[in-house]
Amino acid sequence: MIISEGQLRGAFKGFKNTDTIFEFYGGRKWRQAVYQYEYFYAYMPRAKVIQEGGAYVLRVEGMARGVVVRPA
Repeated sequence: MIISEGQLRGAFKGFKNTDTIFEFYGGRKWRQAVYQYEYFYAYMPRAKVIQEGGAYVLRVEGMARGVVVRPA
């Protein structure tokens, strides 16, 4: 199930650690919930948060894998 979908604000530099915040246009913010480092640069990429099982997963266009997130 898609929870949130749209464009991320500003420069996206991939997944880092649990301090990383992802903000969608419209103001919805998500915090990375696990350490997962994967560098990928994109300016205002399209993305979506999907509920998979009991977790929320952020998937960013152009990246092979997603990352587990929680509301910020």
